[in-house]
Amino acid sequence: MAAVLLALLDAHPDGAAWARPWLTQTLRANLPGYDDALGDLTLRGWSVGAAWGNETLVQSRPIVRNRDVDPIDDLLRTPASCVVAAFSVHSAAREGLVATPTPALSRYRRWLGVRVGTPLPANRASGLRQALPGFLERHQVDRSDGELVFLSFLAKLHDMGGLRKTYSPPEIIRQALQAAVDELGVEPPHNVMVSDGRTFAMAHHGGALLSFEPAPDAGPARFRVTGSATSGPRTNLLLHTPQAPVQAPMQGGERVGEGVLSIDVRTPRAIER
Repeated sequence: MAAVLLALLDAHPDGAAWARPWLTQTLRANLPGYDDALGDLTLRGWSVGAAWGNETLVQSRPIVRNRDVDPIDDLLRTPASCVVAAFSVHSAAREGLVATPTPALSRYRRWLGVRVGTPLPANRASGLRQALPGFLERHQVDRSDGELVFLSFLAKLHDMGGLRKTYSPPEIIRQALQAAVDELGVEPPHNVMVSDGRTFAMAHHGGALLSFEPAPDAGPARFRVTGSATSGPRTNLLLHTPQAPVQAPMQGGERVGEGVLSIDVRTPRAIER
């Protein structure tokens, strides 16, 4: 076990604290290492980000040696419609003395992205860097494989005219993500999550992707600023792990098939391919 990806989509996040009991229950059952007392795995760090309006906000805790800090605090910190996170999971027996750094979220303008999967060979990574347009090449921060794949996706989106738009059409986002993954030239697993705050998209190849929805009575009725009650399925929690939980799907979860998919956060239960 090395890294777990998560995306929390809520159509109208007007008071996200309602989700804490449900999130706690779901993560305890499905996120390896979340509950230290129930196994030999534990969380060693995480990176959480959200696109909120024109800003991208990222909270990174690359190494967490104890659980004085709860990741749900970071997941619910902003009332954003899409929150993306990466968790680093390791053997508890190692006592945290040596831990692989948590995959960090990358960001560019209103875009966020994170990738886990097969390492890129040095020559392939070099070729991808050379193919980046200048404005993205200059934006490199940690020069990780994850950042490179994220920037390669943005380069494809730029070539297709989507990066110039305030919000790119979902079909263009899926095409750009597929093109970026095809160009990697490595065998699966490779899993990439991206979001601009309006659209969430993922290339899912390898591992297990589970989708969870709160029970109808998971929280109180919520209202928009207009005073009209919200209704209909409005929340989706996506959790990707290298291996499926032993009893998956759990807590009402459903398996999501492999491939490139997108979700409009205004209808978070509708998956497009």
